Amino acid sequence: MTPSVGWLIRAADYFADLRALLGLVFPSWPAARFFAATPALAEALDREAEERLARAAALRDRPGKKHSSRPFTDPPLDPFLMGAVLGIAERLLDASDEEQARELMLPLIHQAGRVDQALSIYLRREAWVSFPVRIVSMNRSKSMMAMGAIIARGPIPKGGGSGARPEGYRRRAPR
Repeated sequence: MTPSVGWLIRAADYFADLRALLGLVFPSWPAARFFAATPALAEALDREAEERLARAAALRDRPGKKHSSRPFTDPPLDPFLMGAVLGIAERLLDASDEEQARELMLPLIHQAGRVDQALSIYLRREAWVSFPVRIVSMNRSKSMMAMGAIIARGPIPKGGGSGARPEGYRRRAPR
C-alpha cells in the first residue's frame, strides 16, 4: 500500500494514477508549470508541451477519427522529460487529503478540459485511475457536503453493495 491523495492504495493503482496524471500535465500547461521541481525541468517541459499542443491541434484538423488526446497521454520517450512529468504527478498525488488534492488539481483539470474535452473523462474512468483520484477529479459545487463527510466510510464498492471491499482503499492516517 502507498499513499495517494490522503488514501492508502495498492502500488499498482498508484502507478495507474501517475500514468493518468501524465495526461493532465501537458494539456494544462503552463498551469502545471508551477509543480515542476526545478526551473530547468520547467523549461524542458515548456518545449515539450508546446510541441504536444501543436500535434493535438493538427490531429483535430484532420478528417475522420481524431485521436487528438494521444499527444497528451503518450509518455515522453526522453527519460529526462518522463522524470519531470512523473515528478509533477507525484507532487499532485502527495497531497495530504482529497480536498488539498482537489485544490491543486482542479485548475489543471479545467485547463485540460478546455484544451481537450476527452481528457476530463479519462481521469474518471474506473479502470484507469484509483477511486481517490476519481473523486478528486469530479467537479462539485460549493454547496455540496464536504468530501470527508461523504466518503468517511470508504470507497463505494464495485457492484453498488454497501460493504467495504477488503482489498480496497483506506484513508491514510493523518501526518
